[in-house]
Amino acid sequence: MLGLVSFLIYNANMRSIPAADTYAARYLPFSIWRNHSVVLDPIVTSVALGRKTPTSQGQGEAAFWIRKVRGDHFISAYPIVVPVVIAPLYLPAVTYLDAKGWDPLLFDKVARIMEKLCASLLAAASVTLLYLLLRRRSNAGTAALLSVVYAFGTTTWVISSQALWMHGLAQLLIVATMLLLTGPRTAIRAVVAGFLCALIAANRQPDAILAAGLGLYGLWWAGRMIPLFVTSALIPVGLILAYNLLLVGHFAGAYALLIRPDNFNDNVPAGVAGLLFSPTRGLFVFSPFLLFVPCFLLLVLRDRSTRGLTTAIGGAMVLQVIFYGMVDWRQGISWGPRWLTDMLPMLMWMLPPVLGALSLVGRVVFGLACGLAIAIEVVGAFWYTGVADMAVMALEGPDRMRPAWDIHNAAFIAELNHPRAPADLLVDLRGNVDVIDDVDVVDAVARRDAGADRRARQVEILGWALTNRRSPADVVAMIDGRPMAGTDDFFTRPDVVRTLGEARPAGWRITFPADQLASGEHAVTILVRAHKGGEQRFLLERKFTLAPDDEAHRRDRELTNAARRAVEILAERQQGPGYWLTSYTGGTQFEQPQQEMNTYLNAVMLDVAAPVGKAAGMADMLARARQFLTNQIEAGGLVRYHGRPDAPTIGTLGCAITPDSDDTALVWRAAPSERRELLPTALATLNQFRRPDGLYRTWLAPQERTECLDPGRDPNPADIGIQMHVFMLLAQEDPPAAHALCEALTRKSADDDIWVYYAGAPPMLILRLTDLRRAGCPLQLPLSRLQTTVPGQEIWIRATQLLQQMESTASTYAAYSETAELLRKIAANNFSLLTRAPPLLYHNDLTATVRRYFWSEELGYALWLRLYFENELMRSKLLCGSDDAEQKCGDK
Repeated sequence: MLGLVSFLIYNANMRSIPAADTYAARYLPFSIWRNHSVVLDPIVTSVALGRKTPTSQGQGEAAFWIRKVRGDHFISAYPIVVPVVIAPLYLPAVTYLDAKGWDPLLFDKVARIMEKLCASLLAAASVTLLYLLLRRRSNAGTAALLSVVYAFGTTTWVISSQALWMHGLAQLLIVATMLLLTGPRTAIRAVVAGFLCALIAANRQPDAILAAGLGLYGLWWAGRMIPLFVTSALIPVGLILAYNLLLVGHFAGAYALLIRPDNFNDNVPAGVAGLLFSPTRGLFVFSPFLLFVPCFLLLVLRDRSTRGLTTAIGGAMVLQVIFYGMVDWRQGISWGPRWLTDMLPMLMWMLPPVLGALSLVGRVVFGLACGLAIAIEVVGAFWYTGVADMAVMALEGPDRMRPAWDIHNAAFIAELNHPRAPADLLVDLRGNVDVIDDVDVVDAVARRDAGADRRARQVEILGWALTNRRSPADVVAMIDGRPMAGTDDFFTRPDVVRTLGEARPAGWRITFPADQLASGEHAVTILVRAHKGGEQRFLLERKFTLAPDDEAHRRDRELTNAARRAVEILAERQQGPGYWLTSYTGGTQFEQPQQEMNTYLNAVMLDVAAPVGKAAGMADMLARARQFLTNQIEAGGLVRYHGRPDAPTIGTLGCAITPDSDDTALVWRAAPSERRELLPTALATLNQFRRPDGLYRTWLAPQERTECLDPGRDPNPADIGIQMHVFMLLAQEDPPAAHALCEALTRKSADDDIWVYYAGAPPMLILRLTDLRRAGCPLQLPLSRLQTTVPGQEIWIRATQLLQQMESTASTYAAYSETAELLRKIAANNFSLLTRAPPLLYHNDLTATVRRYFWSEELGYALWLRLYFENELMRSKLLCGSDDAEQKCGDK
C-alpha cells in the first residue's frame, strides 16, 4: 500500500524534473528494443535535444551528456545501467509506437511519460522495500512512519521519482541489498546480494564507496558462501568493464571524462560543511530529521545485532561525504543534496533505535523536523524549475561557492517567488517550420542615430506551434546546437485555423542578425516550451544554407523575400470560405474601389498560380479556393458569377445573378465536381446558347428570365474571352465541339461585336493565347487589340507577354534578366505598385448604363509569383548548360 500511495503522489504534479543526466536514460530503452544496441547512434538527435552532437572523441561542444567514442559511435556520458535495467518496462510503449508509428513528436511524448512512470516506480519500489527492511528492527507503525518520511521528506521525491537519475536505481539497489544482508543466509541470497552489491558500483561510480561498505559486511555475512557472493559480483563488473574499455577506452567509462580540473575543491572541510549544512545543498537543511542520526550515533551503535552492518555502511557514508567534499559540491542545476540521495536508505536504517529511545519532547521535535522536510520537498515537487540554482552556479573562481551559502538562494525559498510549475507531462506538441530565409531589413539603430535607412541582413525563421491546442509559452531557435534567438509572441495563422480548427495564435517569427553565422550550411533546431518554467521540447530540425553577402545574392534575396511576402499577403486576404475578393471602380483610375465576390477571379487565380503552387507554398490556399469553387456548382451543373443564390455574400458582396457560360466553363475545368453526371447537363445548356456563327452567348437564360443585369447594346453577347474559356473546357470534354469553336473564333476574332469585356483589358487574353495554343487552337489576335490606353497597365501586359514567351520560346539569359528586372520593379517598396495600379481584369459592357472596371491586387500577386518561379526555373535550366553549373537541370 505504501508503494502504491507513493507512486500516485509522485505523479500528482503531472510533470517531470529532468536534467542532462537523464536524457539518455529516457530514450535509450527504446533503441535497445528497436535497434538492439546500447549506443546512441540511431537516436542521437532525440537525445541531443537540439544541441550539437560531439564531432570528435571527448568533450562535446554542446550536448555534453553525449560522447563520441571508438568507431565513431555516440554513447551516453553517464553509466548505462539505468536504461538497461528499466528496458523491460518500456516494452508496452514500444508496442504502442509500433502500432501508431514512430512519429518524432509522438515518440518524444511517450518517452517523457515513460521516464516519469519508470522513475516514480523505482522510487515507490524502494519505499516498499525500505518498509520491509525497517520491519526487521521496528514495529509496523515506526516502519511505516519512517518509510513515509523517506518517501516524501527526502530527495527521494524530487530527485529519484521525477526523472531517470541514477539515484533512484541506486536507492532501490541499496535497500534491496540491505534487505538481503539482514535476512537468513542462503545460496540464492548470497548470489543475488553479490550481484546487486556490484551493480550499485556499476550504476554510479561514486557509489562504489557505499557498495564497498555493503560488500565488506557481505563477505562476513556470506561466510562459507563467499565464492558465490564474489563470483556473482564479477558479472556486472565484467560487463561494465567490457563496455567501458571496448567502447570508451577508459576503465571508468565516459563518466570519468566529465571530470575537469576546475571540478575539484581545495577546502575539503568547507565542502563537507556545504554538503551537510548549506541552505542550498545541505542534507540536514532539506531533511533536518536526519540530524538525529549523528546526534544519537552511540544509541544507533548500541544494538549488537546490527552493529556490524551499521558500522560498515556508516564508515562508507562518511568516506563518500568526504569524497564529495573534495569536488565542486554545488552539484549543478538540481534540487538540494542530490549527491547524498543514494545513502538515504542507510540513514533511514539507523533511525528506528533513535526514535524508540526519544522522549515525548524528542518525538515532537522529530515530528516537526519531518513535517518541515516534507514541506520543503512539496515545494520542490510542485514549484522547482531550476531558476534558483542559476544564482548558485553563476560564479567561477575561488569565490564560486559563496552563493551556495546565501539563504535567499535556497530553492525552497527562491522558487516560491514564481507561480507553481506547470503540469506539462502530457503535452501534445504540433508544429512546423515553414520558411528559413535571409532578409534585408531597415536598421532601426542607424535610422535613429543617422537619420538614414541602412539595410541590415537578418535570418528569419517562420513557423507555427501549438501545445495542447494552445499557444506555447515560447519558441527558441538553436543554430548548430547553440541558442540563437527566440520569441514569446504568437500570431494567428489562418491556414492553421482552417486546417486544424484551432483559433489560438500559433504562428511565430524568429529573427537574428545574419552576421552571427558564416555562409554555408547550418542546422536549425526548434524547441518549444508549453508553459513558463516548463521543459523545452524538441519540435524539429531543418537544414538551410546561408548565401554569401554579395551584390548578386542581395539581389536574389530581394526577389526571394518578395515572393514570401506575396504568399503571406495572399494568405492574409483569402477569406474564410476560401475565396478572394475583386475590386471595381467606375473609371479607368484605381480610385475609391469597392469590393465584390465573384467566382471568375478565383478560377483565374487557380489557373495562374496552380503551376507554381507547390513551389510557392500555396498548395493549401489553392485547395481551399478550389473547394469553394466546386461548391458553387448548382444542381443543373451551372455556375453564377456571384456564386450560389443562397450564399451569405448575396446582398452584400453580390447578387443572385443569372448563370453564365464563362464561370460555368471556368469552374468545371479548374474545380470540377465529383458529381460528373452534372457536367453533360451543363454542356447541353451551353449548347442551347450557341449562336449560328458558332460562338457561345454569355447568359444561360432567356432575356426575360435574366436577373441582376445591366445589359448593353447586345443583352447577351458572345465575348472573345468567354469563348476562350468555353473552348478550354470543350477541349477536355468535347474535342469536336472545341474544334468547331476554334474555327468560329478564328473567323470572328477581329470583329468588334465580340470585344465586349476585354476591349480595354488585354492581359488576360494574352495569358489565354498560350493555353489555347497548348489545347490545339493557335489563335492569332490583332496586335492593336493587345494594347491598352488604361494608365499603369503596360507593365502587366509586358508581364503576361514575358510569361507567354517563357512557355513558347527557348530560354535565354536576356529573357531571364528582363523578367527579373520587371519583377523587382513590381515588388519595389513592398509591392506599392499593386496598390496604385493592379491588373485590370475586365470591364462590363461599356455600352451599359453604368460602367465598371474590375481589378485584382490578388491576381497581381499570383501573376508575380507565377512569373518569379517560372523565371527561376529558366535560370536553373540555363545554369545546367553552363560550365560552372552548381544545380541540376530544372532544380529550384
